[in-house]
Amino acid sequence: MLKKSKISHIKIHSDEWHASRLAKFTSSEIHYLMGSGFLRYVRLKVGEEITGKSAKGEIDVEATRWGGFYEAEAIQKFGRKMGFDFLVVQQLITETGSRFGSTPDFLKVTRISPDETEYEVETGEVKCPPTFDNYLLLFECETPQDLKSAKKEYYWQVLDQMDNCEAIKGHFVCYHPDFRAGNMGHIVFDKMQMIESSKGKTFPIYDDLKLLKAQKQKAVQEFEKLRDKLMTAGLV
Repeated sequence: MLKKSKISHIKIHSDEWHASRLAKFTSSEIHYLMGSGFLRYVRLKVGEEITGKSAKGEIDVEATRWGGFYEAEAIQKFGRKMGFDFLVVQQLITETGSRFGSTPDFLKVTRISPDETEYEVETGEVKCPPTFDNYLLLFECETPQDLKSAKKEYYWQVLDQMDNCEAIKGHFVCYHPDFRAGNMGHIVFDKMQMIESSKGKTFPIYDDLKLLKAQKQKAVQEFEKLRDKLMTAGLV
């Protein structure tokens, strides 16, 4: 379950949000830990820790502005469609001392602990690509495995949100306001979902979550090793 103390009041894209993500491995970039970009991503995060400056430049491209504008609309429409009441919308999930942070577009609470200090939640990630081809690429995905093949960075983003929030289920939603039909796609991630194949019964999402956890642990170890090396080198 997700500790209530991990739910911040820090809103997405605010100055505080950018500052709080500094030197943290975040869900939107966690896919780098799952491939050849592992060490480069670790180095960037160490650089942020030592310098106090973001490794990313300002991003204000048209696609980002479009997505930011329509995400709120998509979240509202999806919530009404599913009959969901959202406790948290686009707020940073992290805790003091953690090297990780996540900002799911929404959290659906399914259960509250008796002392109200923990929540059982389902996470949600919304994408609103402006171009027809990019939207349809996502809309055609029907399963998490489809999404992994089409846009693996989104697949790992959802899994990392689930990991940070200790969720059994996650949701991926794509939305395009201009489509007169089929303007929303939805994929459910269930880490306990079993798939039968020629190789037998498997739990692919659960297995990938275990792999992700191992890579995150390895990233922290590499981070600390490089940071300590820098710190002991001192100044010239």
